[in-house]
Amino acid sequence: MTPAPDHRPLGDDRRAAGLLVQLEVHRRMAEHRSPLGVADGRLLWLLSDGRPRTLREIGDALRLEQSTVNRQVNGALAAGLLRRIAEPGRSARLVEPTDEGLAAYESATATALGEFEAGLAALGAEVGTFLDLLDRFVDAYGDAVRR
Repeated sequence: MTPAPDHRPLGDDRRAAGLLVQLEVHRRMAEHRSPLGVADGRLLWLLSDGRPRTLREIGDALRLEQSTVNRQVNGALAAGLLRRIAEPGRSARLVEPTDEGLAAYESATATALGEFEAGLAALGAEVGTFLDLLDRFVDAYGDAVRR
């Protein structure tokens, strides 16, 4: 015999966990629909500041293993999102975004921010309060996870 479902209200901890799981599902759906893959998006985000970097600098900044950086950069080079450049006095070649890469990054970012804007618009005048509370929650949750 199957036990009767438990209809007690969820505790705040379980409700928060459930909402964050739903948010992660939505985030992954948006990520999947993006014209940029996750790796390409991270590389372009890092390099969008206009400073070319070596593969080692990219790995350090993104906390990735060198083999992962090599694979991801080579994929972005093949897709025309990045290019290698030589800088006088440096033995290692540098990587920077192409104009097409920057345009793709800006387009994908605008789409993602538009989706966040739509979610925030549903909160009306409570947006500021929500963001303040979310900021406090993220900090406190991060502290608890690091302990």
